[in-house]
Amino acid sequence: MISFSVHALRRLAAIDAQLFLVINGLHRHFRLERVVKAISFTGDGYFYVLLAVLLPLAFPVPGKQFLISALLCFLIELPLYWMLKRSFKRRRPFLVVQALAPLLKPSDEFSFPSGHTTAAFMMAGLISVFFPAASMVMYVWASMVGMSRVMLRVHFISDVMAGVLLGTCIALLSLAICGH
Repeated sequence: MISFSVHALRRLAAIDAQLFLVINGLHRHFRLERVVKAISFTGDGYFYVLLAVLLPLAFPVPGKQFLISALLCFLIELPLYWMLKRSFKRRRPFLVVQALAPLLKPSDEFSFPSGHTTAAFMMAGLISVFFPAASMVMYVWASMVGMSRVMLRVHFISDVMAGVLLGTCIALLSLAICGH
């Protein structure tokens, strides 16, 4: 049973590395570095602060509910994120697939899960509940943030997928705790 699990994990890692190389092959055909960096920057946290300030001012009731849920999300997410990073200690793709250097300096040493993707999907989940008309835009944006992290060569696809799952689950948990 253990050898099967190790074999399955190795196979998953090989698929992850192959997908990483295919996605990053796009850089040869298109000049995407500036666009990808700009998209990734929107997931750095400044956008969340802007939402936290503007939404309660523009829409007092749903904006305040959003703010409370978002604060709870980050109270849950930050310690969980750091615990997962320190537990898995997954090396960054550019350390595993050494043919491709990162296009930016990552904020920490390990890659699993993607924190940018986690936060982006938390925000998309919350916005979709409190401001449903913005759901599609937010989920497209969150997906682009996740993909940008792969294209910047600091995450594997599985890091991003874990971020999608983690961010979505934390948003749902926060909403449940807050009674939404």
